Amino acid sequence: MEFNMPTNIVAVYGTLREGLNNHTVLSECKRIGLGWLTGFRMHNLGDFPGIVSTHDESGRIRVEWYDVSDEILASLDQLEGYDPNTPDSSLYIRKRVFSPYGRGWIYVYNQSLDHAPYMEAGDWERYFRTAMTHQRAQSA
Repeated sequence: MEFNMPTNIVAVYGTLREGLNNHTVLSECKRIGLGWLTGFRMHNLGDFPGIVSTHDESGRIRVEWYDVSDEILASLDQLEGYDPNTPDSSLYIRKRVFSPYGRGWIYVYNQSLDHAPYMEAGDWERYFRTAMTHQRAQSA
């Protein structure tokens, strides 16, 4: 009776994407889509990206959509440093977002982006792959 399980639609855009280091958290979940989400700007925080809302249609980010259980959502909250009881001091805040699959969630960065470069391409997986290739070429 799997269809009775409560599910949550979540957009992931950074290290949780397929092939990247935190994807194991989602390995048991069904990826339901891949696409672009407008209204967000991506910034490079070093080992991972952060996004902020642009409050309009400017900016876009590459996301993978997953259908996750309440348990996995709780694990994602923990990974993203989100505490619903103390959102102001949370690293990320989980916000509602509209998806092609219904209402979903996305984690928005909740700290200062002072020195974090804006990533116009908005695609962390592609950036990461390119950076790794560049790194390998330099060490060869």
